Amino acid sequence: MLCRTECSRTIPWLCRRTPKQLRAAVPLVKWWWMTLLVSLRMNNHLAWLCLISQDNFSSSLAGTSPLRTIDAERCPARTVPWITVTGRLNESSGINAPSLARLKRTNPVLRLSTALLAPGLGLTRIGKATSDPEVHWAHVSELPDPTPWLAGNELLLTTGLKLFRNSASTHEYCARLVAAGVAALGLSTGASLPHSNVPPELLQAAEETGLQLVHVPEGTPMQMVVRRVSDALNEEQTEPLRRALLAQRQLSEAATEPNGVMAVLQALNANTTIVAAVYDPTHQLLASSGDEAAGQFAARKQEITTRMLEGVRWIITDDESHRSTVVSPLGTQGRSRGVMIAVKSGQLSTYDRALLTMVFSLLGVLLELRHSSSYQQRQVRSRTMEALLGGDLTDLEATVRLARAGIDCTTLQAVVLPAGLPEPHISTLVSQMQEHCSDILAKEREDEWVLLLCDPSKQAADVIADLVRRAKPGPAGIGTEVGLDHAALSLKQARRARSLAERRGLDCVVLPDSAGYRAMLMLGDPAERATFSDSVLAALDEYDERTNSELGRVLHAYLENTSNIESAAVSLGIHRHTMRSRLAKITELTQRNLANPADLLELWLACEFRELARNGN
Repeated sequence: MLCRTECSRTIPWLCRRTPKQLRAAVPLVKWWWMTLLVSLRMNNHLAWLCLISQDNFSSSLAGTSPLRTIDAERCPARTVPWITVTGRLNESSGINAPSLARLKRTNPVLRLSTALLAPGLGLTRIGKATSDPEVHWAHVSELPDPTPWLAGNELLLTTGLKLFRNSASTHEYCARLVAAGVAALGLSTGASLPHSNVPPELLQAAEETGLQLVHVPEGTPMQMVVRRVSDALNEEQTEPLRRALLAQRQLSEAATEPNGVMAVLQALNANTTIVAAVYDPTHQLLASSGDEAAGQFAARKQEITTRMLEGVRWIITDDESHRSTVVSPLGTQGRSRGVMIAVKSGQLSTYDRALLTMVFSLLGVLLELRHSSSYQQRQVRSRTMEALLGGDLTDLEATVRLARAGIDCTTLQAVVLPAGLPEPHISTLVSQMQEHCSDILAKEREDEWVLLLCDPSKQAADVIADLVRRAKPGPAGIGTEVGLDHAALSLKQARRARSLAERRGLDCVVLPDSAGYRAMLMLGDPAERATFSDSVLAALDEYDERTNSELGRVLHAYLENTSNIESAAVSLGIHRHTMRSRLAKITELTQRNLANPADLLELWLACEFRELARNGN
């Protein structure tokens, strides 16, 4: 029945996929098949728990985290009482695909108070309840000393045959049971049994040694007590498995819904109260089950951005007393398709971590399918970018092309990066550049990565240059902001800037907005420019340092105001006669006549070279 239900739900969903989407859905089909195996094995009481897991998540948490998982590569398939563990590591990715992981095996916890509530037994405490010990088994024995056959935490049952005849032997008996870790002693009394009532010697010895006493009615067979305790222990032991299988089925059903990513997050929240959010590689929010996850992502954005440069083999965990946070990349075959952050109040349980492992892998497959389904849109954007860089479009044609790609902008700015950069690097750079422009077109060509920033902000070039310097993807160049019909010009400028950065051993060079004369000035050797500046301005520098004057500032103001003495004096806040006096001193020190065009050009070039050097060019 379960098999027919799963097939009726999943097979129509597969039939609606395109061939390209079906190829990407292969891991999801394998995962669905494993789910069916789980259900069938449960019907045969073999209890397999199939959980798709990412080996990066397991290995990152296996050391110091509360989650302990088996390394599927080093551990062969083996069966434990209620979970089968096996797996095969796919070396080409950061995921066990497909693989089986296990919940942490824990001993079932059955308290004495719970065992006494078993229906139809009539078990009651004798005396005051001083504690509520764990019960690991029930055992019947009439031996004077049963302790050699006990493992601890048993509910020991007896009729007291040849027992409790005197205080001394009764005290020794109770003391031996307490030393052996017996949870409680159950005594059956009645007219047909050795003791019609609980012996006073036993009551006194139990109180002195701290042994818990339980009364078993005469009509209750002791073997029935053993069976009920065994059933209760089995219930406690298999409850996590049943709960996990139910959650797994809910997650598999959620994954087949139209908005599978959001549905999976909601199913995770319903089963664990974990609030989660999923972002694409450019840090755009795809789905969220609560605002707390989005807030934590914003607070950790810089750290997450840095880690995303590492690919998909990383994870961030933060287990605090009041809140637990887990951040993991999402993807398949080593390709990063997004990132998920999960937040829960308090500590994460083993059950929570097992479901998170499964959700990470399931969402990785769903995001891979999402990426595959957006192929046509990516092709449209790629063709639009090629047309813009070709330089043959008018402003109107460029606007129409961009509109077809879903982009509305009026200016563009080119950024050129080295070819061969890993996709996570590009995605991370794009995610941080998004804050400074309306959209970004990106394409890898034969020998370079080209990014086109749409409507960049005024500070975009400087911010992006700083970002490139910190990320160190290699020599990069940034062109000027141009109109839509001049994207090819910005690309040429970016290439020229990148070539300049490569020759100088710099991380990034930004072509000045006034691309004309300053671009030409930057083509020379920085050392030669510095030598020229020093030879022209050395006397001025020495005089300023010796007299604490500002003749260099006066010369700069004079040149900035196109040799207008009164305007320069106003900008400096001094009288025009003082300005003339200082200009005469500059002429005397530099041996250059400010009224001579050739001398004035030399002074201007020296000042411009100094300004370029201060800006790192």
